[in-house]
Amino acid sequence: MILKKSPVTVQALLISIVFFLIHFGIVTLLNKIETPTFLMSYGLQFIMTLAILMAMIKIHETAKEQLGFAFLGLSTLKVGISYFFATEYLFLNKATIENTKINFFVTFLFFLCLDVYFTIRLLNKK
Repeated sequence: MILKKSPVTVQALLISIVFFLIHFGIVTLLNKIETPTFLMSYGLQFIMTLAILMAMIKIHETAKEQLGFAFLGLSTLKVGISYFFATEYLFLNKATIENTKINFFVTFLFFLCLDVYFTIRLLNKK
């Protein structure tokens, strides 16, 4: 499979683009979107996921036995940053807060699953 042979960052980008297009299509079709906050959510989560992936790859090269602890710490940091971002920037418009919250948490959970998937792949790498 071509996707498995490409670098992890390229894999994450391609998977994210596919999920973004599907998610964007669904919420647009249902008319449940506020585009700027939707794009900000994806941008922030993608940047944090790339940062976590690069940090995990570096940790895997230097201290494999610490990879699980690093993942827990980085994931906790990601939750904190996401919470701050959501409460300070995304959830301000009361008229669309319900849709914004749903879209934000779908995005957050997708990228968290992506982090877990690539971490498991690193842990199982011999």
